[in-house]
Amino acid sequence: MAPGPATPAEAKEAEEGGAEAGRKRGVAAAAEFERGAAADGQRERSMALNSEGLEGLVPRAKLLLSLGGTFFLAFGPLILVTVSLFAGLYVYFGPSFVHDASKNPVSPPPYIDPYQLLEDERLTRPSPDVF
Repeated sequence: MAPGPATPAEAKEAEEGGAEAGRKRGVAAAAEFERGAAADGQRERSMALNSEGLEGLVPRAKLLLSLGGTFFLAFGPLILVTVSLFAGLYVYFGPSFVHDASKNPVSPPPYIDPYQLLEDERLTRPSPDVF
């Protein structure tokens, strides 16, 4: 059996000491976080960004448009590899690699009048399982 406090007073003291140590650790962590945030200047930048009004709209819009306009360039190598792969396969296999089914003419399905389908006897007759 694990050793524990001998009296209830000692148990209360140990419990309060553990809670106090936890609070001290929490305060120390919060202070460390605040120091890191202050050194980084994140709060000041965030507050300036939130309160800048319309004068910051044009530079931010320009930045967002340039970012959005050039985003696809990151996929350039992937696009080039894919296009060159299919072009190489087309050169190797010829027109049989990509076919448009032009040699096999397909006729459209026959037209069936929808009213003729609605007049079908099976639709108007009640099911024997219902009654």
